[in-house]
Amino acid sequence: MTILNTIKEMVEVDVEEDIFDVQLLRYINSGISYLQRNAIPVIRINKDTELQGWTNIEEEDKETVLDWLHLRCVQRFDKSLMNGGATTMEWIDSELTNLLYQLKAIYGAKS
Repeated sequence: MTILNTIKEMVEVDVEEDIFDVQLLRYINSGISYLQRNAIPVIRINKDTELQGWTNIEEEDKETVLDWLHLRCVQRFDKSLMNGGATTMEWIDSELTNLLYQLKAIYGAKS
């Protein structure tokens, strides 16, 4: 499965529906740019990029990257969160920070 379709499933968008693909790819690649600036060796994707395309990320860390991208995308993509309680947004921010620290502990030391 492509990275885009994996993230679509995670943010609960119908994989067959492509109306949001451009927007979601923009959010994903924006997140990837942020990870790159934090020494995480993940590459930008297109709609056909498979998980195996992340050759510089250890297999066991790919799920962590996907989790981080999912939270970043859902935070921007799900407008109901903007109107929801601050607790959910604080939890997402906290999880994003924790996942980033996990990745930086591994890949920051390698750079």
